[in-house]
Amino acid sequence: MNAVLVTGAGGTLGRRLVGELARRGHTVVAATTREGAPKNLGTIRYVRIDLATGAGLEDAVAGVTAIVHSASSSPRAREVDLDGLLRLVKAAPKAHVVYPGIVGCDLIPTPYYGIKTETEQALMDSGVPWTILRATQFHQLIWHWYATESRNPFLLAPKDTRYQVVDPLEVARRLVDLVESGPQGRVDDIGGPFAYEAADLARSCLAAVGSERRIIKYNKPGIVGAALRAGANLTPNRAAGQTWNDFIERQMERRERVS
Repeated sequence: MNAVLVTGAGGTLGRRLVGELARRGHTVVAATTREGAPKNLGTIRYVRIDLATGAGLEDAVAGVTAIVHSASSSPRAREVDLDGLLRLVKAAPKAHVVYPGIVGCDLIPTPYYGIKTETEQALMDSGVPWTILRATQFHQLIWHWYATESRNPFLLAPKDTRYQVVDPLEVARRLVDLVESGPQGRVDDIGGPFAYEAADLARSCLAAVGSERRIIKYNKPGIVGAALRAGANLTPNRAAGQTWNDFIERQMERRERVS
């Protein structure tokens, strides 16, 4: 069994990684930046770190054989993803580092995707044992985009654009497989079982929350829009597990229980 550090342990992917690693019998160091981290539980040890400054890293990497760097932040990507990665490989130069990237990050020129690509390259150049797995968008991200309450009566959805939404638990399981199998380099991407038009995803979100907002399809401008319409964010590799419809049904059940 491995001793594995998970950064971003409180995030959508990180929580599932911690649970899956522990379920398979690994010792887990669950690192988060949040105050009031949970108490240690079984083989899970919770620590607080700051990837932007390196605070807490020495304790977090002590004795680990692998690191899954799942911490990420769109507004602070350079500090969290890239600088965080560089600090991790410096602090644990012999650990196997597994990095979850994003499908098409090198083809879709947004600032966040650009730093994700830089982080991948930095890991490849670092000299440590490494594995990179790119995944498509999580269900929860699309839900956040389209189901969040707003006073705006209109909801914009990019025209002729599909998202191959994936269950983060499936991505977590694949990442744990990679921890167990050892350094693999760049492995095949992972995506959800189906690709959906953005407007259809938006429509199902609005129906789930009972919103009457009107969906407006628009042509996303520039190279980013062209890359998305060309399917740069998609992969032929399809994971099993929860579909988007399954996810929506669960969201509706939760809302009904609360109400």
